[in-house]
Amino acid sequence: MFVSYLILTLLYFQTAVLARPEGESIGCDDYLGSDKVADKCGICGGDNTGCKVVSGVFKHTLTNLGYHKIVEIPEGAIKINITEMSKSNNYLALRSRSGRSIINGNWAIDRPGRYEGGGTTFTYKRPNEISSTAGESFLADGPTDEILDVYMIHQQPNPGIHYKYIIPEANVISPQLPPHRRPGKSSLL
Repeated sequence: MFVSYLILTLLYFQTAVLARPEGESIGCDDYLGSDKVADKCGICGGDNTGCKVVSGVFKHTLTNLGYHKIVEIPEGAIKINITEMSKSNNYLALRSRSGRSIINGNWAIDRPGRYEGGGTTFTYKRPNEISSTAGESFLADGPTDEILDVYMIHQQPNPGIHYKYIIPEANVISPQLPPHRRPGKSSLL
C-alpha cells in the first residue's frame, strides 16, 4: 500500500512539473497560473487586514548600567525585527518570560548566529565592530509560541532601538460595515 502511494505521489509531481508551461508561475495557493501572493500577514491572497503591525523606537535616556526592558513581543508574533539604530557599546538581549536567556543573557555576550527560542529561530547580527556603523539586530520569521522580552544591556547613551513585529488580529471585521450589519451580529438590536 505504501509503495502504491509513493508511486502515485511521484507520478503526480512528475506530471505537475512536466505540464507546467514555460514562464507560468505558481501562486501561494499552489495553483498554476495563479497570481496570488501572501500579504504582510502571511495570508495567501489576503488584503493586509488580518493582522496588526506594531513598531516603534525606544529612545529613553538611561542612567543605570545593566539590563533595561525595551519591548515585549507577544505570543503569535511574526516578522520580528529588533535593530539598534547605530553602533554602540550596548547590547541587545532576549529572554523568555520564564527567565530563560535566548540571546546575551546573564552578562555573557553571544556570538552572532542563529538561536532557538519562543518557538522560532532568531538570527542575531552584530556587524563588524571596526568597519561598520550599523547597530546590532535580531530577526525572526515567527510565530512565537510564548511572550518574549527584549532588553538592552546599557553601557553608554542609547542610540535608539527600532522594533517591529506583526501580530494576527482575532476576529478582524471590515471597518466599512456598521455594527448592526457585521457578520455574526443580529440585525435586530
